[in-house]
Amino acid sequence: MNSITPLSPTPDLAPLHDRLVALSDGRPGLRGTLSVQTRAPSPGSPGEAPSLPVIDFIASNETLDRYGEIILASGWRLENYRRNPVFQNAHQYGDVLFTLGKALITEVRSGPLPAADATPAQHAPAPQDSPPTASQDTPSPLAFSPQPSAFLFQRIQFATDANPIAKIAYGLYRDRFLNAVSVGFIPLRWEEGGPEAGFRRRYLEQELLEVSAVGLPANPDALQLAFRAGALHKSDLEDLLDFLRQFSSRRSSDASGSEAHAASESLAGFSAPPGFETEWLGLARELSRILRAA
Repeated sequence: MNSITPLSPTPDLAPLHDRLVALSDGRPGLRGTLSVQTRAPSPGSPGEAPSLPVIDFIASNETLDRYGEIILASGWRLENYRRNPVFQNAHQYGDVLFTLGKALITEVRSGPLPAADATPAQHAPAPQDSPPTASQDTPSPLAFSPQPSAFLFQRIQFATDANPIAKIAYGLYRDRFLNAVSVGFIPLRWEEGGPEAGFRRRYLEQELLEVSAVGLPANPDALQLAFRAGALHKSDLEDLLDFLRQFSSRRSSDASGSEAHAASESLAGFSAPPGFETEWLGLARELSRILRAA
């Protein structure tokens, strides 16, 4: 019989010590990846407007991650996240670079779970933590699972006018080149599994603190594929490259007090200043390469 950790105001997280990280509010918790389906909001729904960069995210229930764990959607506690419902990039905070948008709606819904198109993916490989999803050159209506289920629903508005990275992320999610999000949460109640149960651990109740995009900048191949497919425009990549140049120069100047690198300097000669994530520097170089070949 599986053992269930009882609910308490301060759960003992010692059994999870190998996975604990410091979350955005400083408390220890976990981070994990959820497969998502994305779609445009239904006509007439809150936040729906042809001119708004808004996408609905539907996170399925009972999906094993790479740790062999399951997060039950019915167990989400959302009060703290709703106080500051930002949609970040890769759980990074502290600079406008990392804020991609905000959640207009975050709630647990029940009913038929929208099912992904069964067409094999043709553009980008799915993240390691999630099953392959469909490529969609032309969006088609989603089918619905006949089985009622609970799922985490979010309506995200992307800050495309303020952040070029948000514009890229919007295009990648809209056209399903990305199909997962990462969540930061504090487990409140869980049960241990095993070989017979088919899972290592199942979280029955958990407090949501963070929701982040995944794949940026860790998957530059998705950028190139999306660009070739027309999901991203050359001007989008040029704006992002210029934004990264300015960000690198500002961080370098802030850290050293020396004159910032000129925005027009070749990225091939850049060295990552203290605090500037080397993966973003790699993304900038990849963008430069894609644009040269365009």
